[in-house]
Amino acid sequence: MVKRVPNASIAATRRAHRTCFGLWEPRAAAIGAGVRPPPLTAILLALLLMLGPQAHAELGIDAHLANPTPWLREEVLLTVEVLDDRSIVEQIIAPWTPPGVIVRPLGSRQERLQTPEGVRIRHRHLWAVMPLYPGVLPLQPPTVEARVTGGKRLPLTPPQLELTARPLDPLLPVDIPVSPLQLTAAPLPEAVPRGRPFTWSLAIEGQGLSARGIERWLKEALRDTGSLRVYPPDIKLRDGIDPTQPLRQRVEMQLTLEARDSGQVRLPQIRLPYIDPTDGMVRLTSLPATELRVQHPLWLALRPWLPWFAGAMLLAVLVIPLQRCGRRWLARRAWLRSLREADTPAALRRAWRGGAEMLVDAQTQARVQRLDAACYGNHPLGEADFRTLRQALLQAAAGAHRTGCWPFHGARSSITLSPPP
Repeated sequence: MVKRVPNASIAATRRAHRTCFGLWEPRAAAIGAGVRPPPLTAILLALLLMLGPQAHAELGIDAHLANPTPWLREEVLLTVEVLDDRSIVEQIIAPWTPPGVIVRPLGSRQERLQTPEGVRIRHRHLWAVMPLYPGVLPLQPPTVEARVTGGKRLPLTPPQLELTARPLDPLLPVDIPVSPLQLTAAPLPEAVPRGRPFTWSLAIEGQGLSARGIERWLKEALRDTGSLRVYPPDIKLRDGIDPTQPLRQRVEMQLTLEARDSGQVRLPQIRLPYIDPTDGMVRLTSLPATELRVQHPLWLALRPWLPWFAGAMLLAVLVIPLQRCGRRWLARRAWLRSLREADTPAALRRAWRGGAEMLVDAQTQARVQRLDAACYGNHPLGEADFRTLRQALLQAAAGAHRTGCWPFHGARSSITLSPPP
């Protein structure tokens, strides 16, 4: 339905009226007061604006139902479309409360269209409509008051629609939603503390949901037992969760539970009824029962740290011997270097005593005694004999470490040294 509305010259016409018909009195007053009156060109311009061609706004409005034959208490989508030639400045819709139905505003959307007449803007206003009585219900969509360019307000009334609600079993509770339900639950922990409240998150998606009705069916499914305490749930209803499905809703629930005894606690099965829109029969969506392990709160607090504690102990067991071996390896290198750098029998004897902590064979013991005699006796060593003795002691020290019979530096020497003379 398209309406042709004077648009561009509305404000100009009003200004022309004020100028032409209300200008003579201010002009006479201005002459009497000695003030220069408005020029005659202003009057001629106002007359031209009054007599000039007027532009028109092409606006269209329509309405339709997504399902004109729903079940009783089943929500359907009502769409009111306004076709605009880009002359609408503002749209005002008064609160709409038609009889016999419950309406839920779903917001507005707009899109740009290319038509043979030019570019158009299509405004869509959406409502969820739920019939409360069976039978034929006349439905008059709301009037859209459009303010077009120039300040004129134009009421746009869509055509009347007809809604035929199919009856349901009158014995069914009124809080059962007429929509398939999708029930999901957040994963639970492996164990919960005894005597401490814990939360369980559930979510239900569907259409025509009621937080009060969902709470009622949850209380039927979850009751206090000897081993489980149930607190009142925290329920939130959210609309507009899916732009492609405007009627889709989600109910988010936080269930607070408390296990009273250690061991195993069983969470009961949660069953929620709904009416299938395909045949009007009652169906059930459910979550299976599950079991939880209940443990002491102190054990649950310490258990996450046990792997770290075990890792620290293992690291200590590995690091301490490695650190000790590292120190011994460094001491051995220093000992061998001191033996290699000794240039006198006395320096070689001091270097040998600084690291010789092993049970040596008879040949090495004889070499050590020869070294003692060279230091404290009257048997000096020549240069060649000294180098031979030093090389032999180096080979003995390195060989003892390779065979694993050298317990490294750190204990008293087991070699008996001759006292000085």
